[in-house]
Amino acid sequence: MYKKILVPVDESEASMRALQEACKLAQSNSASLEIIHIFDYARFSWSTQGISHIEQTDESSDEILNRAKAMTNKYGVSANTAIIDNTGEKIADIIVRKAQENDCDLISMGTHGLTGIMHLLMGSVAEGVLRKSKIPVMLIRY
Repeated sequence: MYKKILVPVDESEASMRALQEACKLAQSNSASLEIIHIFDYARFSWSTQGISHIEQTDESSDEILNRAKAMTNKYGVSANTAIIDNTGEKIADIIVRKAQENDCDLISMGTHGLTGIMHLLMGSVAEGVLRKSKIPVMLIRY
């Protein structure tokens, strides 16, 4: 069935739930995981405060991947992790491209289920991945 699953993670519980479900699926299919965290530089200004915030957030990227790796260890699932620096590309495009580059056959990701004005203002990475991906996408709503 599935042999390699891409799981983009961030600090949200939704992404950790998607990782948990991917671990269960990988465990039952003898699959491996490709876990990515996208560090989005475009979110920060280049003021002194912005640079300080980037350094703090960069450290939290490691913490996020450490948390993800701990979960994969708990399930006994093989996983590779990577931090991807982004300076303006659409997050959905990065996720789809990384799935393709890593020969993944499933993307498992969390969604916050935003609707209305919040969805309009913030957009939806999950929606973008669904539209652009040529492989199945499993969305876990938190």
